[in-house]
Amino acid sequence: MSNIKCDVVIPIYNQIEWVRKCVKALFCNTDMNYVNKVYLIDDASSLETKEGCEKIAVQYGERIELIRNKKNQGFVKNCNMAFDLSKADYVLLLNSDCLLSHNAIPKMLKAMEKNKKIGLLTPVSNKASNFSYQIREGYDYQKINKLFEQNFAGKVFDACTIVGFCLMISRSCLNDVGHFDEIFGTGYSEETDYQFKAMAKGYEAKVLIDTYVFHECRVSFGNSDEQTKIRDKNLSIFFSRWGGLYYKLHEEYLKNDPLQYISKNLKYKKDDYKDEIVYTINNNNLEKQIEFLNDSIIMGRSIRVICKNNNYEKYNTFFTPLLKKSFFNKN
Repeated sequence: MSNIKCDVVIPIYNQIEWVRKCVKALFCNTDMNYVNKVYLIDDASSLETKEGCEKIAVQYGERIELIRNKKNQGFVKNCNMAFDLSKADYVLLLNSDCLLSHNAIPKMLKAMEKNKKIGLLTPVSNKASNFSYQIREGYDYQKINKLFEQNFAGKVFDACTIVGFCLMISRSCLNDVGHFDEIFGTGYSEETDYQFKAMAKGYEAKVLIDTYVFHECRVSFGNSDEQTKIRDKNLSIFFSRWGGLYYKLHEEYLKNDPLQYISKNLKYKKDDYKDEIVYTINNNNLEKQIEFLNDSIIMGRSIRVICKNNNYEKYNTFFTPLLKKSFFNKN
């Protein structure tokens, strides 16, 4: 598998802090011999995001290709533009609020190389619709990924509907199926529509349960009334095209539910904490401490955070969702 590579496509609309985390997690947790190009597609974001992306491109060098739209094109057009630019054997579509775990890309590539019929592959996450597995108290997403890897190496399940936050697509699938349908505009349901088109051409859609990534979800667009209307509209389009087949697949999916399999077979061990760094939160420059701790988790350091003197609630507003679940001792 040494010559197999993927391109990584990260569509961006504002939220530069999450973009920085996303790119850092990619480079910290991936053997870059498996990556050809990283396309940052900035969809006419703010000046702050524009300048931040330029700094990221300088920091990580020629592996990054930064593209900035003069006018906002919408998520789906952004993805299609990147698909046209990409030349690698596989493309990983990665939301900017998604953090890759250790070896996520090599594991996904290995699964797709093992079964060439797989056209689309997604991992498990904390926020991934029907592939959501919540992070256990005292753990973080890197620890969960390690546990999944130890318990479920190479295991895939059929995906009734894949999820586009971290989606690997094969080059052959892209060539045969083409672009996302731009009727879906700013996004939602475009990847599932694409999946059903791919399956009609003989490709399989799978979820890889030895890989777990972190997803903050809807950072760029939120949950406004307008976005709710867009999601409802797009769902209506999807079900008008594929509703009958979807319900049939969903019935079969429930008979072999990957989350039920995970819950039944995942083994937590007493020595999960044996290599941890213990860090005690204090009152000095709290925001810097949180930044350090979040970066430590992204970089794969096993860390347990302690709040002294019942200060957890006092500090809680500073903690990102990434860090909250790393707390083990709150006394």
